[in-house]
Amino acid sequence: MSAFTPSSFAGLTSSLVWLLSGGRLALHHPFDGDALERQINADSCDTLIAPAPMTLRLAEIDLPSRLPTLRNVIALWRTPEQVASSALWTSEQVKLTDVYLFGEAGLFGARRTADGAPAPIMPGPHGAPRGVPGMSIAGETLLTPRGTLALRGPMVTVAAYAPPPPERDSLVLRPTQDYVDTGYAARLDRSTGAIFITSPPSGIVAVGGYRFLSQDLQEWAKRLGQGALLTALPDRLSGYRLAGRAQDNARGREALNELGLNPLMVEAFRDRTILG
Repeated sequence: MSAFTPSSFAGLTSSLVWLLSGGRLALHHPFDGDALERQINADSCDTLIAPAPMTLRLAEIDLPSRLPTLRNVIALWRTPEQVASSALWTSEQVKLTDVYLFGEAGLFGARRTADGAPAPIMPGPHGAPRGVPGMSIAGETLLTPRGTLALRGPMVTVAAYAPPPPERDSLVLRPTQDYVDTGYAARLDRSTGAIFITSPPSGIVAVGGYRFLSQDLQEWAKRLGQGALLTALPDRLSGYRLAGRAQDNARGREALNELGLNPLMVEAFRDRTILG
C-alpha cells in the first residue's frame, strides 16, 4: 500500500518499482486514516509506504495493532535532517524502515534498531541486509571535503542516466567526480563514526516533492506589486508549505498561473477564511 504520490524519483522507486518484484501494489490518495485502515485490511497489505510524519502519527494512535497483516512500514523523510531526533517506533509487530530523501539527487534507507531508534548511518555502501556477504549494494554515503553529504550508486538519480565509461583509447575524458553532492550539511560522530545530517542546503526550500530557491520565491512575489509576500512555513507532513499574500490574491493567482509557475506557488495566494 503506497500513500506517497509517485511524481518524483522517490515516489517511483519506493512504490511503482514494487511491481517489478512481483508484488501487488495498492494506492491510497493521502490522507484519510479510516479509509487507509479499511483499505489495508481489505487488500491484506503487508507493507505500507508513506511520508514519515504520517507513519509516526499512525503509531501514536496505535493503528498497527488494528492491521493484522501489516509487517513493514517504509517511512519516507522529505526532511532527512530530522530523522535522528524523531520519536521511537514502538510497534513490535511492524518493522519500520527510514528512507532518507534528498530531492532528486537520490535516497537511501535503513531499518530501525530493535529499540525503535533510527539506525546509525555509517559511511560506505548500503544494501539489504547490511553487512551480509554478497548483498546487493543500493548506494553509498560519503562526506565531501566541504562537509556535506554525498551519494553514489544505483539509488542516485544520475546513475540511471550516466553514459557508459569511455574506452581506454578514447579521447573523451573520464569524469573526475563519481558522486552527487546533496548539499546537506553533515559531520561524523566522533564516538560512533556515524554520519550525522545537520541541516538542509542553504537557500533551498523543500515543499512536498518539490524544491524551490528562497531567492526565487521572493523575486516572483515582487512581480505582484508592493507589499506582496511569498514565503515558506514549516509543515509537519510536507517539510514546508508555501504561503502568499498580495493586495489582491485572486489577481495574484491569475498572474502566476498565466506565467506557468508551479501550482504550489499559485495556490499559496488562495484566500483564507479566519475562524474566530
